[in-house]
Amino acid sequence: MVSIDDIIKEEWRQFQLVKNEGGRADCQDNWQEFYIMRKSQFMAWPKEITDSYYMDLMKAKANGRNLLFEKYAFMMKDTMPERFEELKSVLPKISEKKRRLIDRIADIQLQWAEDFKRRYPAYAGQGRPTYTSEENGYTTSIETYLKGELSTYGENTIILYAAFLEECVQKGLNLTNVVRKNMAELQGYASIDEVEKALTINKKLTVN
Repeated sequence: MVSIDDIIKEEWRQFQLVKNEGGRADCQDNWQEFYIMRKSQFMAWPKEITDSYYMDLMKAKANGRNLLFEKYAFMMKDTMPERFEELKSVLPKISEKKRRLIDRIADIQLQWAEDFKRRYPAYAGQGRPTYTSEENGYTTSIETYLKGELSTYGENTIILYAAFLEECVQKGLNLTNVVRKNMAELQGYASIDEVEKALTINKKLTVN
């Protein structure tokens, strides 16, 4: 039976093979942070989606592809357009149907991210800016990262994921809150509120 840890270990294996433009990235040597970030996300998914995504990783491995490389390459469409033009011939083509799903998913998740930022400004401030337009050349936005990752999902995975997000919308559930709660607990906090309080106090101490 496939576990979340199986998915993260395969992602990590593929991540180690990614050659960064400026040399090896610091995050490629930080297993603990990678594990917490990825587990926080996958814990929020129904098993049928994690199973489907694991199959995407296994198919990519069998075919000599690297989904982590592809994710960062797709992100370059916004962060490094000229380099993206050089790489796009080796990337899988995105169907119109998949493109529509990516746009719809991004719309939903960016709204959730903005809602989370309003409720937990200190916690949200520790992460990425929301929109591509807010990037400063040093930090990649949630929008750019998200669309890059979604572009690597197989057709079945992205269909399942889009349907799941629509269900969350219907139920009034903000999946960003769920992921951030998972992250907080994996980092040793009792809740999102505890993280927000700790960061707010620390900020006040720093200012003073």
